[in-house]
Amino acid sequence: MKTLAVFVSVFLAGCAQLKQGQLQPVIPEAGGGYFTTCSGTVEDWGSCHRKAKNLCPNGYEILDKSESAVGGKRELRFTCNK
Repeated sequence: MKTLAVFVSVFLAGCAQLKQGQLQPVIPEAGGGYFTTCSGTVEDWGSCHRKAKNLCPNGYEILDKSESAVGGKRELRFTCNK
């Protein structure tokens, strides 16, 4: 039982490290918009929206949103509300 508890603790710590290490940045684009990805199993659409909310205190408008079923590629382009 003690071995199982140690294994679970190490596993969860590894997942937390992986999640923090894999987050993709928000990249400013010409014209005042922003681009970010939230691909793979580490991030999801919620992650993309959290990035936009953190950057845009007055909300944001989605300019383009795309998803590829192969590889779980998700991309979001947005602009902050004034």
